[in-house]
Amino acid sequence: MSRRRPVRQALGALAGLAAAVAAQLAAPSPASAAALPFGRATYVVSTMEGTPKALAVRLATYAFATDGTVTERYWAWRQDAVHNGLNTRWTKVPSGYTTAGCLRACPVRTPYGFQRGAAPRTFRGRWSMADGGVLVIRWTATLVERWQLDDGQPDVVGARLVTGNGSIGWGVGSNAPAGRGVSLASIYGAGGWITGPFAENVYAPTTAHAAIGFGTADYSLCSTGRCLQGRGMTAPDRSTWYHSYFAADPAVDGRKVYWNNQTGVVQHYEDPSGVCISASGGGHTNALLEALDDAGRFVGFVGVEASLGQPKYGQDVVAAYTMLTPSLLPSIGASIGASTGASTGASTGGS
Repeated sequence: MSRRRPVRQALGALAGLAAAVAAQLAAPSPASAAALPFGRATYVVSTMEGTPKALAVRLATYAFATDGTVTERYWAWRQDAVHNGLNTRWTKVPSGYTTAGCLRACPVRTPYGFQRGAAPRTFRGRWSMADGGVLVIRWTATLVERWQLDDGQPDVVGARLVTGNGSIGWGVGSNAPAGRGVSLASIYGAGGWITGPFAENVYAPTTAHAAIGFGTADYSLCSTGRCLQGRGMTAPDRSTWYHSYFAADPAVDGRKVYWNNQTGVVQHYEDPSGVCISASGGGHTNALLEALDDAGRFVGFVGVEASLGQPKYGQDVVAAYTMLTPSLLPSIGASIGASTGASTGASTGGS
């Protein structure tokens, strides 16, 4: 499911050009050697790239060094990775957590490869700063990312992907250690509402753009302190339920957070007597990383959905998004105001 394929270098007449490019990449510029991107060493990012029905979503941590190098640790999923059949049992796997200590004890599912203990892939490149606060990352001679950075808010830097070619992405940078996370219990205790931009493709010709949000008022904290469960799972009519579970343990997973959700009408169709998201459908499986400020305080999530079941409308869903404290939204180029009400994010596709 990797998003990258090997790049073959040209031979013959292009050999000299390739050598020149390699030499340029090998030597950090004075600007990159002098500082970190807007003074921050760690960024968490969420991206979507490619073409419909072959889109890839990626969740990553970028670790920058003052010598001009950057190390990416990432997870990626592609729509065209599932070719036939109903494959939810291997693409939507148990995260390793259940909502024990909540009203319903349910398994929390996640995209394959993100479950507890699953290691990210690693990629390395070089970075530099261009005019106008644009961060340039050269992963290879031809694979280049550009991010517009904004440090207009204290203790954090916002990032928006501006590479072009239809790529979408957002990120948050700070000096909080990459492996440090904040517990769900502390996030729940802080309360409040976070929101942000959401790009989703349900195996359709076009990608939909909307807003997404999360508020602790819509959830209960399980007694273990490691899980949240949506409150809307008590009505006699199960088709009205909104199943939504979050799970995380920063002592084990660092910044990783698991989110599994499903609308009641689809869940009721799959398993009319069930009180948990059914194993046959698996619901919507999301992978998230916590965004922290310089002091290690929680300011939101960057996340992706990879609900890969079979290559058809509503059954091969990918999304990229971020949910931040509303005051930080301008730093990622978003102007979505804070709102109230139930959390959103269950796809319209109905997987």
